[in-house]
Amino acid sequence: MSLPFDIKYMVIMQLGIEALLVILLLILLRRSRSPESGDPARMPENLQNSIEKFLSESDRIAAVFAENLKDKKELSSDLILKLDRRLSDYQILLKQTEASFNAAQKKLAELKATSGSASAVQAKIDASPVATDKANPAAPEVRALVLQLARKGHTPEEIASKARLHLGEVELIIDLERQFNV
Repeated sequence: MSLPFDIKYMVIMQLGIEALLVILLLILLRRSRSPESGDPARMPENLQNSIEKFLSESDRIAAVFAENLKDKKELSSDLILKLDRRLSDYQILLKQTEASFNAAQKKLAELKATSGSASAVQAKIDASPVATDKANPAAPEVRALVLQLARKGHTPEEIASKARLHLGEVELIIDLERQFNV
């Protein structure tokens, strides 16, 4: 798994800052050992204190930065795993929907073949109590009713009967609600 762009950028930025700190330290050490300072092995006390303070502060900043990077990496990994799970769930739902659609198309073709004309098939569908009695599963009030009954502990079969929906529609509404509110 590759790191997201912002984490790569932060790592590169941290390496650049550390390289700059090393260069600045080398410049300070070289200047402190220059011939005009008298004793090349001895650095002035205030310069040494400044460098130590600077180094300790840079170490603290680097530690905080590394911890932030670690946290972002963990968050990114968790987010990717959750997205992968949801994608898998949606792919399963899509396959189930495609299978249902194909079965319905096959049944419609069989009905057309047995009855001979499309108008006869439409008349059979219109005469069917299932087609005229069913509620619209996309309607917000139907969805709310299904979720309310599910929260009260009703079985999907009971909910389908009370909401005038097919069992598969009730199960789909409940599954989608669970997936989006996990």
